[in-house]
This record gives sequence, C-alpha cells and structure tokens, in this order.
Amino acid sequence: MTISSEKSKEAYKSSTDSPYVVPFMFVNDEDIEVVLKQKDGTEVPLSLGTEYQLFGAGDQAGGQCQLTTPLDEDEALFIRRSPRITQETDYIENAAFPAASHEAALDKLTMICQSLSERLDRTITLRISSAVKGLHLPEPEKNTIIGWNATQTDLENKKITDYGQVSIPIPVDQGGTGTDNVTDALINFGFGATGMALCGCETSNEAFETVVSGESFETIISEKKLVQSDCRALLRTVYGDEAQVHTGTDLSGLTISRNHVLWTLTTDSQFSDVPLPYDGTYVFHLYPNGHELALAASYKTDVRVPFPDPQAGEIRIVVERFNSRKTIVSLQNMGGESC
Repeated sequence: MTISSEKSKEAYKSSTDSPYVVPFMFVNDEDIEVVLKQKDGTEVPLSLGTEYQLFGAGDQAGGQCQLTTPLDEDEALFIRRSPRITQETDYIENAAFPAASHEAALDKLTMICQSLSERLDRTITLRISSAVKGLHLPEPEKNTIIGWNATQTDLENKKITDYGQVSIPIPVDQGGTGTDNVTDALINFGFGATGMALCGCETSNEAFETVVSGESFETIISEKKLVQSDCRALLRTVYGDEAQVHTGTDLSGLTISRNHVLWTLTTDSQFSDVPLPYDGTYVFHLYPNGHELALAASYKTDVRVPFPDPQAGEIRIVVERFNSRKTIVSLQNMGGESC
C-alpha cells in the first residue's frame, strides 16, 4: 500500500459527537496518541482501553476513536499518529523479498517522518538565510525574559528592569501620572488652580483661606463676612455646582457650564462632539429608557470602554479634556436588566 496523505493529526471540539473519525492509517492502536484539552487549557493524555477505544487498525482509510466519557463544553480532543521509532522488519540474506513486508517497512518510515514533521511544524526555527547555529534555551529563571546575548550568538535570561522595558513616566491613559512631579501630575489629572492650591493645604483653616483669597479664617468669622449666600458659593467652588440638565437627540447646541450633565433620552440619540470650556473632567449622566446611544468618532476612546446599553438604568460617561484633546475615559452601564 501507499501513504498518499500527509495528514497525521485531527482535532475535534465538544460540539462533535463520538465516535471520532481517525482520517489516516495507523498500523497498531499503540501508534495513536489521544489528548484532551480541558476548559482551562490543560492538555491531558488519555489512556487506551480505559478512557478511549480505537477501531480500524491497519485499514488504509483510517478508523474511529470512541471515548468512554463524552467531551464537556469548551473541551477539545486531539488525535495524532505517533508510532514508535523502531525498525521491526528483519531482512535475511538470500531469503525471499516479498513486496508486502518491504512496503510495510517503508510505510512505517513514512509515518515516523510525518509524526516528526508534525512536531517540527510547531517549533521555533531560524530563517533559511540565518548563519546562527548551536542555539540553546537557558534554564528557567523567575522574573526574567529570554533574549539574545551580547554577541548575538545564543540566548540567555535577562531581567526586564535592567533594559528599561517599563516606560517611565507611565502615561495617564495607561494608569500613570504622565510626569515625575506632583504639580504636573495634578495638571494632567485636570485639577484647576483652586484644586491644586487646596491639595497643598495641610489644615482645614488653610484650605478655607485659600478659597477666600487669603483672608484668615478668624477674620472671616469675626467680621461676619460668611453669610449663607457666600457659603453656597464657597461650596460650589470646592465641590462643583449642581448638575446641568440637557434635552435633545444629541449634544449640539449644549453650552457646558458645569461638570455634571443630566440627559434623559426620549429616542435613539448620539453622544456627539461638544465644546468643553476648560481642561478637566466632565461627567454625563444619561438615562436611556431603552433607547440606543451612539458615540461620536471624534472622541478618543480606550478599547476597553464598553458600548452603551439601552437597557441600563443609567449610562455614566466620563469625558476628560486635556490639551484640547477629548477622551472618553470611562463608560459605565449602571442598573437595569442587563447589568
């Protein structure tokens, strides 16, 4: 017979029912290796006779594999030919030279070559044009990566921190401050002049004096300058104003005057581009009421930001303006049936 197919491995997912076709010839049951890939990615070799049975050994068309236990959801089965690398045909001098036995020996050699080829196809190799020879993988060492040595002739373990692989300072959009000092960090986070001044205060009295332009806390109290209207203005300065209400199908025509905007959708709408008056953070509280909300392409958006959910009780969108660039830094689908 001949080995006309180069196939020596087959894979099946959990949606496929047993028995599983072995679409290539195998001489002995022991020549087949069956491996189960579990949900967590772990590969477990199965045992012939107890965990699976094979049928069709010696059939040029292949055979079948019957599992004792069916595959679970998200599991996969891999069947490959892996014959022993032995030479079992004994040629006796001046004896008969039957074609069948000689062809069987050649068939086994071909199967061995195909098995080796299947393994080599999954290895890392150098390009044909490479002149590097004699590479060796270093022994495993925790907290290191593998890289070329100084002469570029072999591989070695390297500590990632020794080669400046972590970019410092880390940008704001990657969880860092974008700088190496407190002042610039506060600016990058959108703090205004008052907010930055308050961050430098060590006592509540000092914070109060900062907000009221330097007059001492004692003077304000003794001269009764702090009336109720002034208190409300002070609180707005420190904590921000009450939310601004918006209506419509998009943000066109909206003039932002506060850091929080309430918007109740009455139909499918678009979170369109809107002018933001100054660098800082703006929070939009949207109540979709089952209506779709599309995000304008003009906003910079992290790939991890989810899509607005029309079934959410509230869609909370945080927009940051810095150096005239507007970025949606957060989108939360809050409450509702799908959350």
